[in-house]
Amino acid sequence: MILPLVLPLFLGQTPAPPPLRTPAGAALIPRDGRDGLPVLLGPASREAILVHREGFQRGAAKAWPSAWRERWERLSVPCTLVVAFGSWCGDSERELPEVLALAAHPQPFLDLHFMGVDRSKVAPATWWPESIPPQAVEKVPTFWLFEQLPGGGHRLVGRIVENPPKKGQPMAEALLDLLEQAGRP
Repeated sequence: MILPLVLPLFLGQTPAPPPLRTPAGAALIPRDGRDGLPVLLGPASREAILVHREGFQRGAAKAWPSAWRERWERLSVPCTLVVAFGSWCGDSERELPEVLALAAHPQPFLDLHFMGVDRSKVAPATWWPESIPPQAVEKVPTFWLFEQLPGGGHRLVGRIVENPPKKGQPMAEALLDLLEQAGRP
């Protein structure tokens, strides 16, 4: 049974490392084909992201400006924020911790969804929140903000792809700017 390991090498490809077993041994944890580290795929909780890699935890533990939390607490338009990230991605590790820190404070008007993708950036429709139209993931992290409309529909307010729109702007501040646009015509 050596053929599956040798054939990719013969074709000039690097075979993906074997998946890791969970502590219980029941499910498999996928691993990145480049660095061999475990990756989060599909819907993920804030807690799962924080324990997944140390960089996320370290960044979320920083003291963030109280003005961000005040703006977060003032949000009053029902919205859904969908965050596509790569647990293998340096940009995600740099930009996501601020959002994870804000998410530690419940916000009753915001439905927050994280989903991990691999390097192919495929996010099947089943990973998306119900009634949110799936979007193409071109780069990670990508943040989509949908305003909840009367009757259950959603309107895309905007998105932030990979980096904040203003040079030097923290991601949390960029997201708060976007969140504050919800409800405006």
